[in-house]
Amino acid sequence: MKKLIFVLIIPSVIICQNFDFNLNSDQCQDCENYARARISFSSLWLSESPIINLMSKQRIIIQTGFASTMKKQGGEYWNYPNLDVGIKATNNLAMTIKIFGFKAGNDAPQVIGGGLHYAYGTKDSLNWVTSLQRVDLKGLNHFRLSSLTLDIKKYIIWKSIQFRIGLGSNFYKQKTYINDPSIPQKLEGQINFFGIDALYNYSIFNIGIGVKMHPNKSIMTFFIQKEIY
Repeated sequence: MKKLIFVLIIPSVIICQNFDFNLNSDQCQDCENYARARISFSSLWLSESPIINLMSKQRIIIQTGFASTMKKQGGEYWNYPNLDVGIKATNNLAMTIKIFGFKAGNDAPQVIGGGLHYAYGTKDSLNWVTSLQRVDLKGLNHFRLSSLTLDIKKYIIWKSIQFRIGLGSNFYKQKTYINDPSIPQKLEGQINFFGIDALYNYSIFNIGIGVKMHPNKSIMTFFIQKEIY
């Protein structure tokens, strides 16, 4: 079990080492828009939830990996670590838990939250899922952030690949700690997105990739998942 946990957390540990959540940058020419982009992308990252295999008999899954902006921001891609736990309470109800911390620059971010997945459909197939998730980002020097996500997705199985396709909305509220006249002290917003994920079983692991697309901002996730019970 220790070796398994070590293998699962490696991607997140490597990706987050050189990342920071500062709202201003020595190289930003428009620091207000830079800060707004940092906040909105962080909220979209927090909206990520694990794919729960509805056909599996296992009840608990651990999913880890990382998310990355699909376009460069300030001359670089912004990468974020992910770590999620999913628990199937019944055949059509599951809980998600997102609680972890890491080191990023001079910050020690803490990600705390969770949500519910409710599956429904025909008598023979629960292939539609509505999920609601609230996650907070704390422990930063420049800001704190609350993110609420609601989405509706359909599960489609093609050959040995499980797809999750649908629409969602991400709502966020942010409070700034630094005193910078170019950066708003409070930010609120909504990001409507189209999302698609794919999950493929390889050996004892499930490997996946996902995309959340918005006209002005999109983010891609890569993850590995293990069903443990």
